[in-house]
Amino acid sequence: MTLDLRGRVDSTFVTALPSTLTTLSNSVSRRASGPWFTVAGLAVVFCVAFAARLIPLLRGGGLHAMGNYDDGVHYAAAMGLVHGLLPYRDFLLLHPPGVPLLLVPFGWLAEVLGEPDAMVVARLCWMAIGGLNAVLCGLVLLPLGRLAAVLTGLMYAVHFAAVYVEHTILLEPPASTVLLLALVITRALGQGDGVGTAHYVVAGLLLGLSPTLKIWGVLAVLVVAGGLAWRRGPRRGLTVLLSAVASCTVVCLPFYLAAPRAMWQMVVVDQLSRPRGNLVPVQRLDDVLGLSLWTEQPRPHLGTALMAALLLASLIVCLLVPALRLLAALFISYALLLAVSPVWFLHYAGAIAAPLVLVLGGGLAVALQKAATIGPWLSRALAALAALAVLLSAWPLTQHRQGRPFPGPIAAAVVADLPGCVTTDYPMTLIQMDMLRRNLERGCRFEVDLGGASYHLEAGEYEDQPRDSNEVWQAYALEYLRTGNAVVIARFSSGVGFSPETAKVVRGWPELGRAGRYVIRRPQP
Repeated sequence: MTLDLRGRVDSTFVTALPSTLTTLSNSVSRRASGPWFTVAGLAVVFCVAFAARLIPLLRGGGLHAMGNYDDGVHYAAAMGLVHGLLPYRDFLLLHPPGVPLLLVPFGWLAEVLGEPDAMVVARLCWMAIGGLNAVLCGLVLLPLGRLAAVLTGLMYAVHFAAVYVEHTILLEPPASTVLLLALVITRALGQGDGVGTAHYVVAGLLLGLSPTLKIWGVLAVLVVAGGLAWRRGPRRGLTVLLSAVASCTVVCLPFYLAAPRAMWQMVVVDQLSRPRGNLVPVQRLDDVLGLSLWTEQPRPHLGTALMAALLLASLIVCLLVPALRLLAALFISYALLLAVSPVWFLHYAGAIAAPLVLVLGGGLAVALQKAATIGPWLSRALAALAALAVLLSAWPLTQHRQGRPFPGPIAAAVVADLPGCVTTDYPMTLIQMDMLRRNLERGCRFEVDLGGASYHLEAGEYEDQPRDSNEVWQAYALEYLRTGNAVVIARFSSGVGFSPETAKVVRGWPELGRAGRYVIRRPQP
C-alpha cells in the first residue's frame, strides 16, 4: 500500500521525507522485514499483552479477585438480562447496554460452571481482547513499516492504562477493539486503494458499536467518519457515519423503547451531571501516559517530562503528515474529553490508550524512515533504543500486583442455610459467593450498582454533595441493605461512601460470621 505524504503543509520536514511511508519496510534490514517477521512479531505482541494482564492478577487477588467494582456491575447486569430483566426499565444501569449484552453468554455459562468460574472465563476473554487490541495497533501502523508495527504493538501491550482496563471486564477494551478494527478495515493511513463500499459499511457497523459500549464512543464515530470524509471524500465518510448510526440504533433502540425516559436519564443526564471531584492534573497526566506505577503518589517526575515531550514530538509529526492526521485527531479529541471529565478513575485512561500509542507509533515510524535515509545503522540503532524504552517502561509491571482476594466459598458457607436474600454494596461479592442467581430466583431486590444510584436519585439540596453527605442516598442504601437476611459490606465505610451515622448503624447489626476480613451481618429494621 502506498501512502502519499505530499501534504497541504509546506514544511521542510515533511518534504524531506521519502514519498512513501512503506519504504520504511525496505530501508530497515530485509533479513528482518519479511512477512514471517510480521507474523512472529505480532504473535509475540499478543503473548506479551496477555501475560502483562494475567500475571499481575495472579500475583495479586487471583482470577477470583474482587475486581474493579464496575466489572461486577456489568456481569450482574448481564445476569439480569439472562433472567428476563431489562436495564433502565427494571434496574439502574448508568451505561449503554453493549457490555451487558456481550456478557450474556457468560451469564449462561454460570449454569454450567457456577458464577465464580464463569467470571474467570470472562476475565480471560477480556485479557485476550487486550492482546487483540495490541495486535490491531500494530496492524493499523503496518503500512508505515513492519518494525514500526511490531514496536507499536509492544507499546500498547505494556501500556499500564491498557493493562489495567483489560485485566477484567470493563467497558473500554471492546470499545478500543471496534475502533481499531474500523481503522484496519478502511486502511485508514492509506489513500483507500482497494477499499470498497463494503469495507466502509462494515467499518461503520463496527464503529457504531462503540457508543453502545461506552457513550464516549460517539466521539470515535465522529472523528473517524470526519477524517475519512476529509481524506477520501464525503461519500465514504457518510457511508461510515450512516452505518454506525444503524448498528448503534439496532442495539440501543429496544432498550430505549422499553424505558425511553429512564434510559436517557441514566445513560446521558446522570453521567453529564455527576458532581465534580477533586481535580488532580498530575494524576490524570500520569494515568494517561501510563506512568501510574512509577510513583506511589501522583507527582511530576523525570519520566513524566520525558514521556510528555516524546508524545508532543510525535503528535507534531502526525499533524504535519497528512496520512497520520486522523491518529492525531483521535488523540486530541479524547485528550480534551478526559481533561473536562468531572470525575476521574484510572480506567478512563484506557479509552485514550490506543490513540496515544498510535500517535507514538506514527512518530516512531517517521523517525525510523528519516534515520534510514541517513544510514541503515542509524535506523537499527533507533529501533533498538525504542525497544529498550518499551522494556524499561514495562519494568514496574514485573512488580505489580492487581486485585484483592475475596473468600467467596467461605462467605457462601456462612449464609448457605439462610432463607431470603443476601444484599451487598459490592456486586462481585455475590458473584464470588455464587449467589447472584439465587437472589434472582428468590425474587430479591435487584440492585447492580448501589454506589451509582447516588448519581440518579433526585436528591434535591444534596445532589451536589459527596456520597457520604448525601442523606437521600444514605437512606436509599440502608433501605436496600435491609431487604436481605444477610449483608456483606465490602466497599463502603465511615467517610467512604457511608456517613458516620450509616456506618454506625451497619456495625450495630449482629454478626453472622466472617470470611477473612469481611464480616457478614444480619440487617435489623
